[in-house]
Amino acid sequence: MIARSLILAAFLCSPFLASAQDTGLAKTGSYYSSIGFGAPADAYSSYTMGIGLPGVSIFSPFAPSTTNPAHWGLIDFTQGQITMGLTNFEASDNFSSARNSLFAFENIQIVLPLMRNKLGVSASFSPVTRANYSRIESGSFMPTDFFEEVEYASNVTGTGGINRLELGFGYKINNNISLGYAGSIYLLSLEENELIGFSNFQFNRPSPGNPPVDITSSTTGNSFGNRFGVFTRFSGVFSENDRISFGSTLHLPVSIDGDRSIETFRSVDNRTTRVELNENSPNRSGNITFPLEFNAGLTYHLNSLHSITSEFQFQNWDEAAFTYDNSQQQYFTDRTKVGMGYQYHPYMREQGQQGFFSNFKYSLGATYDDGFLSIEDEDIETLMLHAGVSIPSQRSRSSIDLSFNYGIRGTESSNLVKENIWGFKLSLNLAELMFLQQRFQ
Repeated sequence: MIARSLILAAFLCSPFLASAQDTGLAKTGSYYSSIGFGAPADAYSSYTMGIGLPGVSIFSPFAPSTTNPAHWGLIDFTQGQITMGLTNFEASDNFSSARNSLFAFENIQIVLPLMRNKLGVSASFSPVTRANYSRIESGSFMPTDFFEEVEYASNVTGTGGINRLELGFGYKINNNISLGYAGSIYLLSLEENELIGFSNFQFNRPSPGNPPVDITSSTTGNSFGNRFGVFTRFSGVFSENDRISFGSTLHLPVSIDGDRSIETFRSVDNRTTRVELNENSPNRSGNITFPLEFNAGLTYHLNSLHSITSEFQFQNWDEAAFTYDNSQQQYFTDRTKVGMGYQYHPYMREQGQQGFFSNFKYSLGATYDDGFLSIEDEDIETLMLHAGVSIPSQRSRSSIDLSFNYGIRGTESSNLVKENIWGFKLSLNLAELMFLQQRFQ
């Protein structure tokens, strides 16, 4: 027993596996992203990251928006943005804890006004779900022709998710109402790698040094998606200087026919060769369905300096599908996310009334998410606090947006995982790109 434990300890501490663990730690995101086809990667407008809301009910002339297609009909100038972020996870259960970090690309977008302040088009690329995880598992089993148990330890890492390549347009019907539509290609790419070491080397790979068994699973697929948006705004509702706006979007469900390949190393003609294990298996094909999503929000601008936003998001995860693992699919549950935020715009004051700190925009917000998973009758809830600052350009409509967040996800009860989450996002917004001329004035 002691010898077997030493063998397993050596396996876990070996340079080969240690390297894999380090890589997993650097790329790992939420523990819960290992279930199904990744955790939802919520979309935000760059100017509402600081309140933690998508921003379907807020239009800004200083930055484009990926969240509501109806906004694209209101732009005056060519705009582009790129957003990235760093998130830290401190995960714990009843037995251990771990710290992980994830640096991730959020989205890239360009919006062109075909008819200024009337008709605009947008092209973007952004994640829909994200899977980034790493975990170590161990156990034992009794082979039928052995006299003692065989212990094993495995290191499982997974990456990928669903990304969306989108093209759409927005059209302003009148000064109060605009509509939008976007069509997209959903691209599925999931990869999971498992290294398994055994206390009895007969179960390891038949290669010099008896390295761990190496199994790689790759799932790919694509499909088309559709979403619609509406945006309305009215001025002088309760006072001469106030304004109220409402926005809503509907994402139709997307069904993806997946293709899964499982490969490992085997000895073929006394040579170690990577072979496909499920080449003719009926389990190679499966269905992944991203559910219907509905967003709605209301923003009240007290004046040009102050605004309050409240938004609601619903995703019908009860109807989501992941046929490759029905036990994981059973964890899916309808998801609701609500939040409220406040924004202060001192840079809108007249010149001469501004100090140094009046050159920025400030944001505060809080959100509650009841989660897309229910495990052991426990909803995996998330409570987040958000803050942000935006730095508008003095010479153009370009800006830089920084946001910060801190929150708690999950619970340690029922042997589940609790995560403390904190991080930041950075968005670079470029406007008035003179090298891109408008086709219609």
